[in-house]
Amino acid sequence: MEIKSAVNNLFDQLRFVLENLSEKQYKTPSVSLSGSTIGQHIRHSLEFFSCLINSKESGIVNYDKRERNPEIEESIELALEMLNQLSVEVKESLCKNDLILELSYSHINDECLKVKSNFDRELVYNIEHAIHHLALIKIGMIEIASEVALPQGFGVADSTIRYQNQQEKV
Repeated sequence: MEIKSAVNNLFDQLRFVLENLSEKQYKTPSVSLSGSTIGQHIRHSLEFFSCLINSKESGIVNYDKRERNPEIEESIELALEMLNQLSVEVKESLCKNDLILELSYSHINDECLKVKSNFDRELVYNIEHAIHHLALIKIGMIEIASEVALPQGFGVADSTIRYQNQQEKV
């Protein structure tokens, strides 16, 4: 499977949530999610992909300094627009060049470590990061929108699904 196909599968899961929630459900704080909303988790995931796409010109990606748009977590329509735009941009992306990943593990200052990376590696990171948030969204959906039946494998890593399938055969 190509990386971009994995991104498309992930985007399909996000799109399913957006198309099956009401605005109220999308913005409802979840006790199970420590008061965060499904919209906040979707916004967060989309902004990581956007940050990566926007880093192609500069060659530097810093997820801590990504643009944050709180309107995305308030509007399903805006989230769908962003998701559709990112889908096109990832599909059209031919960026195989090296990147510098800047990150900080300090809560005291924003001094950055610099790590060599590349676009595909960061795309893989974004997939894994979003799967984690989909798992959290699944928890929120059970609380806020239990009437929505999530597709089989929603928010589960492919390696976990393969492992579970192997265990069923044993």
